[in-house]
Amino acid sequence: MNASLAVLVVEDDFLIRTCLMEFLQDSGMAVREAENCAEAAEAVRSEPVLHALVADLTLPDGDGMAITHLARDKWPDLPVIYISGHGALRRDETSGDPARDRFISKPYTLASILEAIEDMTGSSTS
Repeated sequence: MNASLAVLVVEDDFLIRTCLMEFLQDSGMAVREAENCAEAAEAVRSEPVLHALVADLTLPDGDGMAITHLARDKWPDLPVIYISGHGALRRDETSGDPARDRFISKPYTLASILEAIEDMTGSSTS
């Protein structure tokens, strides 16, 4: 298990956020949660390190793209997994590098998020 892998989950739906957070914690990750852009921005400012960001594209006070830009100012190579139930991610909005950006549509399996984090960070929790 890789308890040193720090992940920020930004999701406004309480049940989705809680299930994903608990699943990732049970997989050995240190997970911080945020339900909106304001909480996510505070988490980015206060965290000493992040290894991955899982961000909903549609949030009540903004979008996951804004959080990505803020986080990548601090960690330029941060892997980001965008999640959304509202269409596809535009490639011109991302780095275009699949090692840094992934889009996973809702509904998704918890395992698909874990697999993407492991693949993008080069780590394994098993």
